[in-house]
Formats: sequence, structure tokens, C-alpha cells
Amino acid sequence: MKFEKCLDYHCSSVQSEVKVKIIVHLAERWCGYDIVRLSECQGRAACGVGRCEYINTEEEKAFDQLIADYHKQMDTRDEIRDKLKYSNQ
Repeated sequence: MKFEKCLDYHCSSVQSEVKVKIIVHLAERWCGYDIVRLSECQGRAACGVGRCEYINTEEEKAFDQLIADYHKQMDTRDEIRDKLKYSNQ
């Protein structure tokens, strides 16, 4: 599962509008899931900040949405399995 969103943001460090691309992947693993951050900022080279607070906030929102979607998907899978299990009898 992945979440991608492009935003325009006024960066106070660069003092201009920059395009921010929020990319978050939820990778399912045997022991749970991993969250992969791949966000990009157009002004990162000029800014020099390692981890932008705005990007962190937007990624956190994306994480919350992905995890909620993941749990909803797992519930739907369980419902389908239960219906199939009882339909064969």
C-alpha cells in the first residue's frame, strides 16, 4: 500500500513556494509492517534542513491514513474468509 500527494508549501527557510511530494509506503512483513518514507522537496538543496517539520507532519498524517486503510482491508479479508468458509458446507 502506498500514499502519494503533491502539495505547494511556503517554506520559511527558503522564503518561497516549493513543491513537496509526500510519498509513504506501507510494506507488509511477517512480523507486522514497515513504513518507508520517500518524500521529496523541491527546495531541499537550498534549504539545508535534514528533516523538514512540515514533511514530517504530512508523513504522519499519511501513516495514520495508511494504517487505518490497512486494518480496514484486513477486516474485509477476514469477513470474506468467514463467508467462504461457511458457504462450502
